[in-house]
Amino acid sequence: MSERTPAAGYSPAARALHWIVAALVIALIAVGIGRGYMPKGPERDVVTMLHKATGVVVLVLMFLRIRLRLADPPPPPDPSTPAWQAAASGVVHWAFYALLMIMPVLGWAGSNALGRPVSMYGLFDLPTLTAENKPLGEALYGWHEGLGYALLALVVLHVGAALHHRYVRKDAVLSRMTLGGAR
Repeated sequence: MSERTPAAGYSPAARALHWIVAALVIALIAVGIGRGYMPKGPERDVVTMLHKATGVVVLVLMFLRIRLRLADPPPPPDPSTPAWQAAASGVVHWAFYALLMIMPVLGWAGSNALGRPVSMYGLFDLPTLTAENKPLGEALYGWHEGLGYALLALVVLHVGAALHHRYVRKDAVLSRMTLGGAR
């Protein structure tokens, strides 16, 4: 582990995990909202299975992201960033980490409580986390959905802040997470 300067950017592994998780999360949010508009039937069942399995993939990737972040901390904030923005950035990042760990578990447990397995892309089913209990399942899905909207709000805030840094402040904050690294 080497200490990076603010301009050095995130490690290649951190950047790769960020963009993979970001793409999966955006897809999960879109599918999570969109599947509600689908008629019940086999197509919706497949979309639901894909949503659940991909949520579990995000959970695994988040364990990797947190392990990486603890082993190889991110670069310090850009010196031009006001302290309140640096603090807000830290809060938003840890909120992302918490939501992306909690939401898949809530979805998995909610599915099990409703008597439904969680299939990993049709290859195998995950172990059952809880016995069938429909009121619990509905409550867990309610929390999962509510946190999904909170996650969407964080995504909008995060993207907005990144674009603000790039196009308004014209600093190198966004470039620290792009594949090219800082400029």
